[in-house]
Amino acid sequence: MENYSLLMGDSGVDEDGGGDGAVSMEKPSGGTSPSVACGAGLMSPDLGRDGGGSGRFLVPWLFRIEDLENLVEANKRVDSLARKLEQSEKARKKAEADAKKDKADVAAVEDLRQKLHEAETALSDNISEQAVREAEILSRLQSQSRCFVRKTHQDFDLECPEGDQLLDKLSLLEFHGEEAREGLAKARAGLSRLFPYFFLKKEEPKIFTNLAKCFNSQEDLGLKLRQEGLKIGVEGTITLVANSQQDVDWAKVGNIKEMETKKWQSLIKAVKPNSKPILSFLGCKLTPAPSSSKPEVK
Repeated sequence: MENYSLLMGDSGVDEDGGGDGAVSMEKPSGGTSPSVACGAGLMSPDLGRDGGGSGRFLVPWLFRIEDLENLVEANKRVDSLARKLEQSEKARKKAEADAKKDKADVAAVEDLRQKLHEAETALSDNISEQAVREAEILSRLQSQSRCFVRKTHQDFDLECPEGDQLLDKLSLLEFHGEEAREGLAKARAGLSRLFPYFFLKKEEPKIFTNLAKCFNSQEDLGLKLRQEGLKIGVEGTITLVANSQQDVDWAKVGNIKEMETKKWQSLIKAVKPNSKPILSFLGCKLTPAPSSSKPEVK
């Protein structure tokens, strides 16, 4: 914006300063800045040394200067308000960003609190389920130990219990299991030794339960074995008598219905000295206990 001086026209002022007071605006020559009048009667810079020249004087125009000053002040206030507005806008955006971040943080904290609550609930439920499961396991261990006691008629006491019921009951069950395994091993060995005598034409089962079932049949295997032995003994005795070429009335010998038990026992006792060579011949090992009972016949 170009600056102008407020000058009096040539015809507007006479030598004594009178005139009609008309004013005009003219740009100074040479592009120089105009003088600013803060009172009356100041000369323009284009006047001569003796006061000659165009005869133009600056006019005191205070209300224009005040307007300019007010405008400058207004511009300063506008700039200040603009800066404050810009700062306020930045502060608002920062506050909104902080509020958004705080809201996100609050949501994150609430989410973590919810997850923590769910974890605590799950842990509590898990502990309750674990307690129920542990009680069930403890009951089953005790039941198994009682079953072993009823079968083996042998109970155990821990010398150094650990103080944990579950571990202590497990230790007792391990003792019972060890005892049962040892008993099963011995039973297997005994049944395997007897199997060929009772089941001549069968193959011994490899599974222990199947082997035990063979001896737990409804048939009395002991009586059967004894009868087989008596049969072999009678047949062997008849064979030996026949070999001696002696006349024996076997029909009369076989008629023993009226023989009393005491008479049978007495006769058995009398023939024992003569039976030893025969039993030795048949391959029977003599036992220290005498057999004087009457044979069982079915």
